[in-house]
Amino acid sequence: MWWLTLLVMFAAMLAMFASGLPLFACFMVLNVVSVIYFIGTNGLGLFVNSMLETTTVEAFVAVPMFILLGELMFRTGGVSLLFKAFDTLIGVIRGRLYIIAVVVAAFISAISGSTMASVSVLGRFVYPTMVERGCDRRLAIGTILAGATLDAIIPPSVVGIILATLANLSIQKFLLAGVGPGLLLAGCYIAYAVIRVIINPKLDSQGAVEVADEPMDAKGRLRAILPIIPLTGIIFLTLGLVMLGIAQPTEAAAVGVVGAIAMSFVFGTFSFKMIGETLYGAAITTGTVLFIIASSRLFTQLLAYTGATQGLIEFASGLTVDPWMVFIVMMIMVFILCMFIDQLAVMLIVVPVYMPIVSQLGFDPLWFWMMLLINLMFGGITPPLGYTMFVFKSAAPEVPMGEIYRSVVPMILVAIVGVVLLAIFPQIVTFLPNLSR
Repeated sequence: MWWLTLLVMFAAMLAMFASGLPLFACFMVLNVVSVIYFIGTNGLGLFVNSMLETTTVEAFVAVPMFILLGELMFRTGGVSLLFKAFDTLIGVIRGRLYIIAVVVAAFISAISGSTMASVSVLGRFVYPTMVERGCDRRLAIGTILAGATLDAIIPPSVVGIILATLANLSIQKFLLAGVGPGLLLAGCYIAYAVIRVIINPKLDSQGAVEVADEPMDAKGRLRAILPIIPLTGIIFLTLGLVMLGIAQPTEAAAVGVVGAIAMSFVFGTFSFKMIGETLYGAAITTGTVLFIIASSRLFTQLLAYTGATQGLIEFASGLTVDPWMVFIVMMIMVFILCMFIDQLAVMLIVVPVYMPIVSQLGFDPLWFWMMLLINLMFGGITPPLGYTMFVFKSAAPEVPMGEIYRSVVPMILVAIVGVVLLAIFPQIVTFLPNLSR
C-alpha cells in the first residue's frame, strides 16, 4: 500500500502548511513524527545523522556565499545607478522603459539570488519612475514582476542550487543551464511589451530621457557606462569563472563577495554598519534554507524506507502513456499547487516524487528540472497566493491587489510561450552545460 503511505504523508504535509507554521517547522514536525511512527524512537539517531550529513555537504557552502553576495549587492546602491545608466544609454525608442525594466531585472538576476529582494527593489525604485513618465500601470507592474522571476533562473540562483542539490545534479551545470532560458524569457517579455506599445502607443512613456539637452558625446556615454562596469565585473566573477571552468560555484561566489565589497568602496556605500546588517541578514536566510534542505532530504529517505519510492518507480515503469503526456500532467500539477502553496514548499514536495519518474521517462535531468524551476517561478506571480505579488504590494502599497492580479495574467501566458519554445528546442537549456568542463 505504498500509495496510501504517500497519500497520508502528503496530506499531513499540506495540513501542516495550512497551519501557518514556518516552512522549516512543518518539515521538522512531520519528519520527527514519521521517524517515530515508522522506525521508533531509535530512529531519532538517524534523524540527527541525516541532518548533520546534509548540512555539512561541501556543495552547500555555495548557498550562504550567494545569499551573502545578494545581500551585499542590494545594500551598495548599485541597482538605482544601474537603472540611471541604462536610462541614459538607451535612446528614445518605443517601449524604452519597459525594456529597461526587464534589462535591469536581468542584471539584478545575474548578481543576486533572491527574487523577493529583486521585486522589492524594482517596486520601490523602478515602478514609480515608470508611472511618473506615463507608462501604463498594468504593463509596468507585469513587466517588473515577470522580470523579477528571472532571478531564480539566471545564475547565481539560490533556489537553483537547492533544486540541483535535491535532484542530485551538478550545481555548476544546473546554474549554467539557466542562462539560455533566462535570456529567452527576458526576450519574450520585452517583445510582448514592445508589441503592446506598437499596437497602442498610449501605453508608452511620455517624453524622452531626462538628461542634458545637448546630444550625448563620447564622454557622456562613458560616464553613463561607468556604473555598469563594476556590476559587469561581479557577473563575470560569479558566472564567467564557472563557465570557463576556472572556479567552482562556491569559489566563484566567494570571489564575487570580495568584488561586491570592493564595489561598495567605489560607490561610496561601504560602512561597518552595512557589513553587519548584511552578515545578519545572510545568516538568518542561510540557516532557514539549510534547515529546509536537511528536512527535505530526510523526507526523501523516509519515502525510500517506507517503499513509496520503489512503488512510484514500478508504477512509472508500467505506464503505457506517452512520456510527453506524463510530463505535461506533472507540470500542470506543479502550476496548480503554486497557486496556493509557497514555491519552495512545492519544490520540496514534488522533487522526491518526481525523481524516480524522471529517470523512468528518459528525459534529460538538466532539462526537466530546469523546466520545473521555471514552472515554480510562475507560481510567484500566479493568483491568488503568488508571494512575489504580495512583495510588490508591500513595495507599492497604493496599487490594489486586483490590479496586480490583472497585470500578471498576460505575462504568465507569455512565459508559457517561452516554455513551449524550451520544450521544442531543449538545446537552449543544455548548450552551455555541455560546453563546461
